[in-house]
Amino acid sequence: MVGVMETIEIPKTEYLRLKDELAMLKDNELLERVNKLVDYLYQDKYGLYMGEYTDDLTEQAVDSSWEDEPSEWDKL
Repeated sequence: MVGVMETIEIPKTEYLRLKDELAMLKDNELLERVNKLVDYLYQDKYGLYMGEYTDDLTEQAVDSSWEDEPSEWDKL
């Protein structure tokens, strides 16, 4: 069965909606604007802005895991 294409049937309105959705997802300018809007809303809600900086989150995760885990040093 080489070369046989599988097909499905969907309503035309659903096809047009999916086609429009795909076009929006391919629009990088729209995605950049939505990302910027999410950053602004986050900043307004929580009063802080992280942007692309995540180093302190990694450091915090490591610090907290060390504090939570008992170590061999605790047994001395």
